[in-house]
Amino acid sequence: MQLNWTEKYWDALEQLYWTPKYLGLKSIPRRHWEATGDRVSVPVSMTNPTGPLYRRVTTGREFTKLVRRHEETFNHIFELTFGILDGEITNDIFCRLLGYHVKDSLKSYGRELGPEFGQPKLYDICQPDGFFTGKNWSLGVELKFDAKTSLDQLAKYLLALAIEREMMGKMKPVALVYIAPNPNSLFQDAFPFSADEVGSGNLDEILAGANRSVRKPLSEIETAAASVLDDLTLRAFSWSDFDKSLQHVSSNFFSDKPESRTVARLIPGQSRLEI
Repeated sequence: MQLNWTEKYWDALEQLYWTPKYLGLKSIPRRHWEATGDRVSVPVSMTNPTGPLYRRVTTGREFTKLVRRHEETFNHIFELTFGILDGEITNDIFCRLLGYHVKDSLKSYGRELGPEFGQPKLYDICQPDGFFTGKNWSLGVELKFDAKTSLDQLAKYLLALAIEREMMGKMKPVALVYIAPNPNSLFQDAFPFSADEVGSGNLDEILAGANRSVRKPLSEIETAAASVLDDLTLRAFSWSDFDKSLQHVSSNFFSDKPESRTVARLIPGQSRLEI
């Protein structure tokens, strides 16, 4: 049986678990311990005076189950997948999810988002799970394992989208997609306005609900932020909806050509059901 490529990722994390030196961590051998009753002391020179001490709190078997339930590790798989996929395929996946008919090629951004748009500290303020731009539209994607979001989180994506608009100087449709276990109640529990009617008139409410680290830079580009809100499609989908879009696009790539088989193997790794 052909294992999904994501198993290779989980194997890599397990190797890091057993070999923490790859993470820059160094063990303190027992010969350097000084035990007194139920206390242990170690030389100060072998610790980081400005940081914490670490210890393992799970077994290898428990770690394997635990690490697969964290949002961050799934986000890594998401970023890897869309960092590899051609932009036209990415565009097809999200257009199908949204019901759009836009011909485009979407570029995926991660940590390079801020430097690319002249804001080197942007990633410290907002860390989008997915951020994609094309000639004809731009897209933010938030992945949720729980059922909560907030105005502050919305403001962070608005900031990134507004900065991109300021830098590119182009008016185009924008979308912010949440993929969550309970999409029907996600927005009504978090926003004091209807997601279907969001617009520039809601900017003050969003700013009021944002943390200062986001509110300050966002208020400096209010004109761009207001125009983004007027062009914004704000939608929430279930993991099942996302999986159906992935499977539909993936089904177009079963052929004898190596490149098609590669895409057909890559896309299923995004399936939420495998986590």
